[in-house]
Amino acid sequence: MIQVSRSLIRELKNVFSRGLGITSRQTGPPVEFLVDQHHLRIRTRNQQVALEYRIPAEGLESQHLVAPFGLLRCCHGPRADLVQIQQQEKAIQVEWQEAGIPQSMEYPAAECEEFPALPDKLDRNESRLMDALSDACETATDDSARYALDHLQLRGQLGQVISTDGRQLLVQDGFQFPWEGEILVPANRLLCSREMRRGKSVEVGRTSEWMALRSGPWTIWLRINEKARFPNVLELVDNRPEAVALLQIPDEDAEFICAAMKPKPFHQDDAGKVTLDLNGEVTVRTREAGQGLQRDYVLCRSERFGESLRANTSRDYFRRALQLGFREISLSGSDTPASCKDEHRIYVWALLTQAETLQSQPDAVRIESTSVSPEAAQSRMKRKRVAEQVQSKQKPSVEAEQVLTQMKSLCGGLTETVSHIRDLMSQLSEQSQGWSRGLTSDQSVST
Repeated sequence: MIQVSRSLIRELKNVFSRGLGITSRQTGPPVEFLVDQHHLRIRTRNQQVALEYRIPAEGLESQHLVAPFGLLRCCHGPRADLVQIQQQEKAIQVEWQEAGIPQSMEYPAAECEEFPALPDKLDRNESRLMDALSDACETATDDSARYALDHLQLRGQLGQVISTDGRQLLVQDGFQFPWEGEILVPANRLLCSREMRRGKSVEVGRTSEWMALRSGPWTIWLRINEKARFPNVLELVDNRPEAVALLQIPDEDAEFICAAMKPKPFHQDDAGKVTLDLNGEVTVRTREAGQGLQRDYVLCRSERFGESLRANTSRDYFRRALQLGFREISLSGSDTPASCKDEHRIYVWALLTQAETLQSQPDAVRIESTSVSPEAAQSRMKRKRVAEQVQSKQKPSVEAEQVLTQMKSLCGGLTETVSHIRDLMSQLSEQSQGWSRGLTSDQSVST
């Protein structure tokens, strides 16, 4: 018999669904439960991704059973109540309690494909590798037919993680990969999840077909794509023209302009574009969707070094550079890519055409970054950090909200059912009275 908590089954269901792209309407692949001498391994896979959760299981007898994915959907929950799973002949029996009421299900035993082997060698990296992979996935895109821009390029000897969507490029280095040359693996969004950040370190390795990544109790295998093509992005980095202007933006101004550049519900016309005006003052000009009014955000604490410059850029890429933590932006001209660099990262993005550059207007709304007091900015940053800490310690409430919604729906259905039963009883009562009156009338006539 294998025992796991309902809360763990909920996590398994969620992670397996996200990692393998399983929707609620899909059956899902079989789930394998394997107990060896030291661990309980719960795992599943498809053709491109394999996932395994590993927990200590000292003293348990060796066991191996394969159940349908529906098992995870039937008995998951927010609490640590145990679920008992065992195999009887060709059936998988599952027992658990829900609100103190015993529950049981039976599933036919399933079969699974051979699971990828763990690489013989795993190199240990700092936990920042997971942050790098998360940022890389956010840079990739599936909107490309010529190149595999929905993949990440991992360079072994250089220890680099490279990703691009054709308009922005992120190069991150300083990692240890136990292979030579470069490999391409899918930019799986599971790499952005909090479940993959539990480990204090990250182990990575490869086999002939798979790249394996272990963080905490989770291990993910990504199939290596040997046929896809990836653009030679390092040539763009190595051949960057010399910068003619350098923009320095301190933390206070970065927070100010990131808040101002938040994505709007509808981006139309000029809404996705901003103009950087580095002539004397550092000004970011925008014209919001559906509004003819221009806004000039003046970054009073920021400085420009070098030549005066005016350039159009995507607000999303400009904002992302600041959110990635870069505080210096190098510009080589109005029609060449902008770039940022720190000890282990390079971020480059293409500027937009200079047609219809927003000029200074006397009726523009002028908003200075110093109009937001430093105390208010620090207070917002403190509240943000506290909220992030609280959120990291709390379990997500999405499941609770779903359960509450289902309970409300069930209560509504029960109310409707009770009302329907009352109507039927009333109709039966009226019919019964009618039969009684008819019978009495017949007896009177007969008499």
